[in-house]
Amino acid sequence: MEKLIMFELFNLKDNSFPVTPGDQGDTPWFGFKALKREFDTAFQRSASETLRLCVLNRGRLGAGKTHAARYFSERQASRRNVGRYLRFLPIVIESPKQPQKAFVDFAGRLFNAITFRRIVQAAENLRTMTSEEKLFASLLDTTGSEDVATVLSKITEANLLPSKTFLLGAGGVKELRDLGLAKRLTSEHEFALAVIGVLHLLIHGQSNEPGPLSRVILWLDEMEDLVYFPTRYYLPFTQAIREVIDSTSQHFTLLLNFTFSEPEDLPAIENVLGQALMQRVNHHIVFKQPTAEDYDDYLLELLKHNRLDQRKCSQTFPFSKEAFDLLIQSAATRTPRFLNKLCDMLLRDLQAVNTPGPGGRQEISREAVEEKLPNILTLIEEARG
Repeated sequence: MEKLIMFELFNLKDNSFPVTPGDQGDTPWFGFKALKREFDTAFQRSASETLRLCVLNRGRLGAGKTHAARYFSERQASRRNVGRYLRFLPIVIESPKQPQKAFVDFAGRLFNAITFRRIVQAAENLRTMTSEEKLFASLLDTTGSEDVATVLSKITEANLLPSKTFLLGAGGVKELRDLGLAKRLTSEHEFALAVIGVLHLLIHGQSNEPGPLSRVILWLDEMEDLVYFPTRYYLPFTQAIREVIDSTSQHFTLLLNFTFSEPEDLPAIENVLGQALMQRVNHHIVFKQPTAEDYDDYLLELLKHNRLDQRKCSQTFPFSKEAFDLLIQSAATRTPRFLNKLCDMLLRDLQAVNTPGPGGRQEISREAVEEKLPNILTLIEEARG
């Protein structure tokens, strides 16, 4: 409650300056119009072309890559009859965190993000359109694995638990026998075939009527974590990802978020991602260093969105125009996350000294910001260290 009261003093909603994207399900977008247009172009390509699209999004820590993944995925999920497609199916997952079983971790994250009941529904739709035998044949042709094709063509609510267990790489002899399978999934290659089969179901099985296809939009965040993997672990992972990409050559958009101190340095990024992935990237989006105009638009739109009462307020409220300009200058060469943190800490520091004025409180002066800035900047730098 104390936090809510604090923001009300400045005529702002609670948590107006988030440092990381929340899970509220309605992620906003402020400013950065040129960057937004670049993503819009990538999704327009995805809607009008059937061929796979692989997008590398790169920028510094705090530049907004995870935010973009949340924002665009939420909006793409609600679209119907998108260009050539019945719908887009956006999925956002983080890169694997367990080097020794990186692709197993990836496959588990992907299946759980999709949800197994959604996989069941897609399989049921396809069985309704054709038959279990024809679905098995198409999955076998797509994956080359009898076991994967058997499980995915037969998966239902009734056998969901053993099927789920198999797809996650577990299960004993009895479970395997009941499903009519020879062995568990163990290698990166076998898990890649399971992923390929599930993507096939999603693309073809969103309707129980013949014809309309859907496009999977898979957004893989925090790919820079691969830098911490020993070579013997991340190479099998990137090779398995390549296998998925090559086998899903249509109706698929893969977006890779990569944090790097110098996002323009592609050779250095290639050293981490490897040639196997870099050679398949055919669209680049760079989160460039924001300009003063970028930050100006960003902060004005953020304040307007979070204001409790829009009446009797200047555009820059709770800051005076001079204080607002100083904040923008202080964020030069930094990231949107830095600006959010700066504003949040500043308002917390100033709450006790604000006096009544327009909109309930006096505008914050440039002098008040100048007084507080050195200490706040020191605290932010210490937190980064």
